[in-house]
Amino acid sequence: MIRPLLGCLLLLFCLPRSGQADEPLQVTTKPLEAVLIHPREEAPAETRAILDGLITAQVGATVVELPVQVGDTVKSGDLVVRLDPWAYRLAERRAAAELDGLRARLETARKRAERARQLHAQKQASEERVEQSESEVKELSAQARAVELSMEEARTRAEKCLVKAPFDGVIVQRPARVGMDAAPGIPLAQLVDHRQVELSATLATGRIDSLTRAPSLLFSHEGRDFPVTLRVVVPVADPATRAREARLLFTGERPVPGAAGRLVWSDPRPHLPPWLLVRRDATLGFFLAQGDKAVFQPLAQALEGHPALLDPLPEGAVVISGRESLTHGATIQPLPASP
Repeated sequence: MIRPLLGCLLLLFCLPRSGQADEPLQVTTKPLEAVLIHPREEAPAETRAILDGLITAQVGATVVELPVQVGDTVKSGDLVVRLDPWAYRLAERRAAAELDGLRARLETARKRAERARQLHAQKQASEERVEQSESEVKELSAQARAVELSMEEARTRAEKCLVKAPFDGVIVQRPARVGMDAAPGIPLAQLVDHRQVELSATLATGRIDSLTRAPSLLFSHEGRDFPVTLRVVVPVADPATRAREARLLFTGERPVPGAAGRLVWSDPRPHLPPWLLVRRDATLGFFLAQGDKAVFQPLAQALEGHPALLDPLPEGAVVISGRESLTHGATIQPLPASP
């Protein structure tokens, strides 16, 4: 009697309870807006002088004076290098002497031409004589103009022996040496305007949109942050890296040219934290609580361990705890997560 009774009790214990298979899973949720983040973005950046140029020789001559040293501040028009103008001054004087002789001959030729025209009017000179005298005037005039140009060229070359600063700045290099023979195009000094500085940053093409949308930008250098604004993104990508250059302007204090650091900004687009992502059927996504159902939202562009862009924002609360064991369409009992 006792044994059959024990068997019945054991059978009842092993049978599933009514409704156990449909019992909802308890999960905690938060409003989507409460978990969204704006990831911090960074890119290597370096300050560059807007005016940075090599001062080169424009004529061939010997360096005779170097009135500036590396580190000196100069104004536009200040003498940087003096070249020996002797050869060009000599050419100018030679041309001037030749021009004096041509002008004297030209004056005589003009008088002969005038006399020939008078005689021709009196029927005492032929038309051919008049043409010859006028042709001589034209030839001598052309020679005089050519010599005038040679003299002007020599004078200009002599003036170019005074190599001057094209803009205000600081001498950062001075390869010229007294006694060296300079030739056209040879660098004599490098001048940098240290007051006009902008920032150059290199970014992958896919990050350009995030940069252009950012409400604020900072240049981080040696523990300090300098506000900057975007001036332009160069519309040409590097053929090797496919990266593009952005140029930015400082809105206040600025570091010296050549300072290296990081361009920092926050992506204004909403992202989901990486710890909320789960993988289902080889696809990353997250779970939303919509009523009493768990809905899996796949994110095709999401990467493991990285914030995931949400565009557009879905409706519903995000499942915080309990998401690891959920499946799409599972019945849930959502509870608000603690703040």
